Amino acid sequence: MRHDWTLICTEVEYQQYGTIGLGNVFNRLRVSEPGRSLALGELVPLDPPILLVSHWTVEFESDKRVHPAIVQLLAPGGDTVIWEDKLEFDLRESLSFRMIYALPSLKFLGQGIYEFQVFLDTLGPIGEWGRACLTVD
Repeated sequence: MRHDWTLICTEVEYQQYGTIGLGNVFNRLRVSEPGRSLALGELVPLDPPILLVSHWTVEFESDKRVHPAIVQLLAPGGDTVIWEDKLEFDLRESLSFRMIYALPSLKFLGQGIYEFQVFLDTLGPIGEWGRACLTVD
């Protein structure tokens, strides 16, 4: 398997011939009003929702199977997993897989750089994985 790219945006539009248009790709998010700091662990509604989009491609015949995957959000510093979900990438009938994961709200632990990570085959950094960073003000 090959990880092609992972990013965060707010719009995904399917187009002809299997392509997609991505809108409002970003890496910075203001979640509190000026003069008000973010409370530790505060659940922040996201309107529109954040879309975590990741693209993967089959490299070898053995890649044509169902792959377990994990999506995580890490707090600034990268040592604390705030949120995690397990899913599957089904590549039995296709040479590529596009994950579009909607996040209508998230908990943040203050300001800083957060990392979304997508691990394929639950191998973590030693296997194939993708990352998108989000700076929270």
